[in-house]
Amino acid sequence: MLDALGPDISVVQEVARPSTESDQCLWFGDNPRQGIAITTSGEYRVERLPTARNVPKFVFPVLITGPVTFSLLAVWAKTGQKHSYVEAVVQAAKLYRSLIESGPTVLIGDLNSNANWDRAHPKDRNHSALIKLLSKLGLVSAYHTHFNEEHGAESAPTYYFLWKHSRPYHMDYCFLPEHWANQITKVEVSPYQGSERLSDHRPVIVDVLPSAG
Repeated sequence: MLDALGPDISVVQEVARPSTESDQCLWFGDNPRQGIAITTSGEYRVERLPTARNVPKFVFPVLITGPVTFSLLAVWAKTGQKHSYVEAVVQAAKLYRSLIESGPTVLIGDLNSNANWDRAHPKDRNHSALIKLLSKLGLVSAYHTHFNEEHGAESAPTYYFLWKHSRPYHMDYCFLPEHWANQITKVEVSPYQGSERLSDHRPVIVDVLPSAG
């Protein structure tokens, strides 16, 4: 499926540990059957960055180098921990504030979060609080910026609960530097039909001009 999409950089959640890692494929997690893989192709390379102390599961920092060099925070927000779902992402964004402020940074992945679920979390750790925090750090959602849609009013679902077309949600995001926003050439959420059995999530594709930096 990834080969068909042809990404320069991909972040994939709930994927098994690959047989080998390289400067174009890194994997993170504590369950060999389910973790986060970051892959690159062409001139792009990926390397691990130091993980912040006491950062909630799972937000992992890497450095992407190539035609455009930037830091990337790969996210798979989970429950069953002290900071669940979006609360973990808020805490991680605070812990990685200095990294985000030091240069171009992308925060991307399965956040398991939406503004419609704000009441399920404390006001300072819900989805709206995350958007506000990332905005202060200079990051915006590629999808919402490109389509001029409000958080919580998305027209394209990225997830189908139990693979059911009747249970759609938008919960996967790519936050990138605000000064990259006018260089986005395409944002696409793959349709449900055709690949629905491969995953209950849909790929979110973001194309940015190579001059971004």
